[in-house]
Amino acid sequence: MALSLALWMTACRTTSAAPAEKELSRQTVAFVDVNVVPMDSERLLAHQTVVVREGRILALGPVDSTRVPWGAVRVEGQGRYLMPGLVDMHLHLVPGRGQPEDPAGQVLALLLANGVTSARALGGPKDTALLVRDRVARGEVLGPTLRVAAPSLHGKSVQGPEQARQRVREYKAAGYDGLKTHGFLGRETYDAMVAEARAQGLAVSGHVTPDVGLFHALESGQQIEHLDGYLNELLPENDPARAEVGQVEVGDALDRMDAARIPVLAEATRKAGVWSSPTLALFETVTSPEGVEALRERPELRYAPGASVKTWTKMVKDDAQLARVPAERKHRFAELRRQVTHGLYTAGAKLLVGSDSPQLFMVAGFAVHREMEALAAAGIPPYGVLEAATRNPAEYLGEAATWGTVAEGQRADLLLLNANPLEDVKHTRELAGVMVRGHWLPRSELDALLERTARAANAPPLEKKSMASPAAPAP
Repeated sequence: MALSLALWMTACRTTSAAPAEKELSRQTVAFVDVNVVPMDSERLLAHQTVVVREGRILALGPVDSTRVPWGAVRVEGQGRYLMPGLVDMHLHLVPGRGQPEDPAGQVLALLLANGVTSARALGGPKDTALLVRDRVARGEVLGPTLRVAAPSLHGKSVQGPEQARQRVREYKAAGYDGLKTHGFLGRETYDAMVAEARAQGLAVSGHVTPDVGLFHALESGQQIEHLDGYLNELLPENDPARAEVGQVEVGDALDRMDAARIPVLAEATRKAGVWSSPTLALFETVTSPEGVEALRERPELRYAPGASVKTWTKMVKDDAQLARVPAERKHRFAELRRQVTHGLYTAGAKLLVGSDSPQLFMVAGFAVHREMEALAAAGIPPYGVLEAATRNPAEYLGEAATWGTVAEGQRADLLLLNANPLEDVKHTRELAGVMVRGHWLPRSELDALLERTARAANAPPLEKKSMASPAAPAP
């Protein structure tokens, strides 16, 4: 039984656009006597003062010798922990201009309320994705710094090598930050896409399908999503199922997959310098043996549109084929994915945190924490998970010199936590406040963002004003 995971995007209800916000101000802020988790190595700097001005870290040093500038907003850090903001490297943007009440604005708010200060969109509306990215960059709306990939290149959107090359050039000219593929291009078209992407300076991320295969994708330098191709390579060399295994495999082929092959695949990945975003939490949700009612009890669904939750529920209930799969087979599938992920980490291949939200009970922002906890459950130590959610994305994007760690001169994307994340990644949920590009959001403002989003996500649609004359009173 080979199933492919459909990436569903539920259109959210749109309300009238609010007036454009004024450019967001960035005060001088000092975090005083805080424990810093710099993420440049596995260490903790106790009793520090961190000063932020104009969106950058101006100073970092011992509390006794680091001066707090006159007039700075003072944030007391005793017993708290300061670390870089989180990054979601696989997000889907939804319609809207990023205004507080529209669907895109709701996603931005949920990300910030969960400590996500940077994100990469690997899908989104053609007419607004770049607009939202640029509005955030200009300070017109508040949200994480965004990188936006072009519309997906795949077997139905691209016909042949020349069209692949032309599309890549068009997407470069349009200003996209990278390329996304869903696969099924065929080897010749795939190679043309990769070659043109390299010439245009655009990285390729996405799916790996059997027509290309894992090893060719590694040789091509593609950044791999969902661990695509790895389970296929766990099958015996001449097994015909290698060309049939989809993203979700809970059939007979699962019994023939040999985890002893993982070290070879992981070492090949490391040598190729390829980065992986496993999206463990999404696939564990898809194959959850607990049933749809347990999924519907997730507390973060309060912030998702009711129409989306209804659609997700129907998708799970309608998948009768997966519903008949015994729980032990679903566990086996999930465990193999955890083993592949752990093998990649052990070999030194770099991991990225990606949620693939919002979809299928994965709510934006909250899903990043679920993915971090899934990586921890796969045996990745806390520091390794934190790397995948902070410094690694900055390195992958070639921007480690400007963000991803806590150091002087770095962009001020910071989380203030009430507990030590090096002890347990779940502590990244315990937010006392978030700073995004120097803009400080204390806990009270994060709670306000959540409440506003809950109201906006489930507000009734606006009534259309009738142009007809008022009806006569009933007799």
